Amino acid sequence: MATAIAHPRSRTISIERVTPSYLVVAVAAFAVGLSLSARLDYAPIWDGYEYATAIHNAATGPFSPDELRFAGHASQAYALPLAIAQRLVVGQYWPILLVNTVLLVVAGIGFHRLTRLVLPDETYDIDRALITGAFVLQPALLAAVVQPGLDLPLVPGFLWATVFVLEGRPIWAALAGLALVFSKETGVLLYAALGAAYVLRAPRATLGFDGNRAEALKRLAILVVPGVVFGLYVAYRSFVARGEPAVWNAGTAMIGQSLLRQLLVPRIDRYLLTYIAIMLVLNFAWVMSLASVAAGVMAFRRASARGSVGREVREWLRTTPGFVVLLAAITAFALTRFATYANARYLLGFVGLLLAIGLVAFVSLPLPTLARRAILTAFAVLVGVSVERTIDPVSRGVFGTFPVGKHDLLRLTSITRECCALGRDQLAYNLEFTNVAAVTDFALETMRIGDSTMIVVPDSTNWRAIPRINPFTSRRAPSPIGGVEPLVTEADSAALFIGQRRAAVFVALPNGSAERGLKLLSRSFTIGPERRVVEGGYAVSVYRLNPRQVPLPSWAP
Repeated sequence: MATAIAHPRSRTISIERVTPSYLVVAVAAFAVGLSLSARLDYAPIWDGYEYATAIHNAATGPFSPDELRFAGHASQAYALPLAIAQRLVVGQYWPILLVNTVLLVVAGIGFHRLTRLVLPDETYDIDRALITGAFVLQPALLAAVVQPGLDLPLVPGFLWATVFVLEGRPIWAALAGLALVFSKETGVLLYAALGAAYVLRAPRATLGFDGNRAEALKRLAILVVPGVVFGLYVAYRSFVARGEPAVWNAGTAMIGQSLLRQLLVPRIDRYLLTYIAIMLVLNFAWVMSLASVAAGVMAFRRASARGSVGREVREWLRTTPGFVVLLAAITAFALTRFATYANARYLLGFVGLLLAIGLVAFVSLPLPTLARRAILTAFAVLVGVSVERTIDPVSRGVFGTFPVGKHDLLRLTSITRECCALGRDQLAYNLEFTNVAAVTDFALETMRIGDSTMIVVPDSTNWRAIPRINPFTSRRAPSPIGGVEPLVTEADSAALFIGQRRAAVFVALPNGSAERGLKLLSRSFTIGPERRVVEGGYAVSVYRLNPRQVPLPSWAP
C-alpha cells in the first residue's frame, strides 16, 4: 500500500510531464474563483440565513459552548473557526465564504491524494487532474461553500480520514474523525461507515487473527476514539440539557419513525429514490455511475469465465479501489437511512467516492487514452457549466423543472412531494439559487420596500426568504444587524394583517405558486398591475396590494 503514495517531493519532475496536469487544476481553480468571487456580497437565504445568524451570535456574544451548537447540531469543530472569522468583521458575509473556500481547497487536496492512492501510476496524472477539477467544480459542493450550513466540513474531514486509513496512519485518521463527528451528526455516520469498511475489507488481518493481534488492536483502539468521545458527549448533553435532544432528530417527522428504526430497518420509499437520484444522477453524476456499472459488469464477466468470482472479489476488496467501492456502498446505505428534505448537501460525503470510482472505471474500460481523456474533459466542462446553469438533460427529466424567468430550475421535491412549495434549500444543488435571491432583492428595491410595508409571498415560501431588510436600500440584509425585520406573511394569511402597515406588496417568489397566491389575495385586496423585475434573465413579478376594507382603529367608537 505504501507504494501507492510515492513521495512526489523526492522525484525529479520534468516540466513537460507536470505542465498539463497543473494546467488542468489551474483552470478548474480559476473557474471556482470566478464563481465564488461573484458571490462576495451574497445575502444568505432560507437555512443559510439561519446558520448565518447562528454564526453571528457565536461571534458577537460572550463565548459559550452552547453557541457553537448551530441549530441544535453538534457543530463545535466547524463553528469555532467560523465564529472567529466572523468576529474579525462583524455583519459581513465574506468571512464565512473565506472559511468555506479554505475547506474546499483542503477537500480538493484530499480528493487528489485519494486518486493517487486508487490510481498510483504516474501515466494517469492528467486523468487524476481532470477528475480533481470536476470534484472542486461539483455544483452542490460549491453551493455548500456559498450557502452557510454544516455539511461542507464533512467533505474534507471524510476524505482525509479515508486517506489516512488507507495510508495506515490511525492517529491522523482519528484526528480527522474528531473534526468530522463534531461538525455535524452525519459525520458520525460517515466515520462509522469508514470503520465498517476498514474491518470488512480484511476482517482477519484487521482484528489481528493473522498473528499481529497487539498491533491490530492498537490501531483499532486509536480509530474508535472519535466514536467514544462523541458517545461521551451525547451522555453529557443528555445529563446537562434535560428536555432538549442530545442530537438533532428533526428527521423523525417526515415518516413518523424514530431515527433508530430508520437506521436499522431498510425501506424503499420515495425519499430513498430521491436520495439515490441525487447521488447517482444529479449534475451529470450519471456519467460516473454508468462508467462504474459498465466496468463492474466487465469485471464480473471476466471473473465468471474463470469460475472464481468469490475469490477474486475477496482479493479485490483488499486493493485500494476495492476498499473505496466498499466504502461507497456502506456510505450510500448510511446516508439514505433517514427520511428528510431533498437537500443535495446532505449527500456530499458520497460525491468524492463516486468520482474516484468513476476514474478507476474509465481507466479499466477498453478506451484509447485520448478518448478517455476527452470524455473526462467533457465531463469536467459540463460539471463546471452546471455550477451556474441547470443543463443536465437527465436530471431535468428525472426531477422536472420550473421556470424562473428565462431559466429553469430543478424540482427536487417532485419525487418526495415534501413541503416548501417547489423547494427552498432543495434549490441549492448549484449556484442558480443565488440568482433567485438576487432578483428578489432587485424586486424589493424596485418596490421601495420599507418597514412600513407588509410583504406577502406565496404559500410555503416564507422560511427566512426575506428575514431582514436594509431600510436604505430595501434589499435583504446579510446578517441580523444593520437591518429591520419586516412584516412578512404568506398569501393565505395576509388578510389577518390588513391595517398593520401603511402599504402592502405581493412578491411572487418563483418557487411558489403565484397564481394561487393572487387568487387568495383577490378576496381581501385589490391587486395592482404586474411589475416584472428581471435580473440576468431571472424574473420575479411584484404587485401592489390595496385592502378592500381597512379596519377601524381600536379606539374608534
